[in-house]
Amino acid sequence: MKYKIGDLVRFVDEPIEGRITSFQNNDIVGVTDESGFEIPVLVSKITLVHGNMRHVDDEEVKTTSSLASNLPIVERGIYLGIEGEQRDGLAKFFIVNHASFELLVSISETSGNKVTGLFAEKVPRQDFVQFYTANFSTVGKWPTFHIQIIRASMQAHTAKAPIVKEFRVKPLDLIQSKDNDEIMDTKIWRFELDKPEENIGLDKLKDHFISHRPNKR
Repeated sequence: MKYKIGDLVRFVDEPIEGRITSFQNNDIVGVTDESGFEIPVLVSKITLVHGNMRHVDDEEVKTTSSLASNLPIVERGIYLGIEGEQRDGLAKFFIVNHASFELLVSISETSGNKVTGLFAEKVPRQDFVQFYTANFSTVGKWPTFHIQIIRASMQAHTAKAPIVKEFRVKPLDLIQSKDNDEIMDTKIWRFELDKPEENIGLDKLKDHFISHRPNKR
């Protein structure tokens, strides 16, 4: 079986679970458990853990949709969140959705001009989903993520273009204080993904240069 970074696996011979955080020589992978320690293990000695998908019946979906339609729509608030303590070792990456939209999210790891898929899933409104794990000790080598997000809602709203961006967490980003996230009910580092891009435009750029042009004498 072909594994990828972030896969949840279980050891065949020991009661240990963790996520793959590195690939090493001689068919060995690094698996980081909840304690934050990376354990080298042969690929043949692990098996993939298939998580239970959440299911809701039609009546619950109908009730939720009805309640949502009566609430004011929240058009912004999509974050990449990182949970964990640097002293403990393990960093968990999440997509945190404070907006009123259902999200279709695709995340890949970039390497040169190529990408490798890491995650593709739906994120419900005002919910969160984990998509990656890494070790704080290797923060300088964390990947650049290519993120694509489509927003959808049954409520009337302004049409939104898909979010497409590349993002990499740098060591200096983790110097900032964590934010208390109400949806995750814990403190995390948050990076807003749906923040409007600043575009000063050609006219404003032209006015800027004209206003700063030296006066001729």
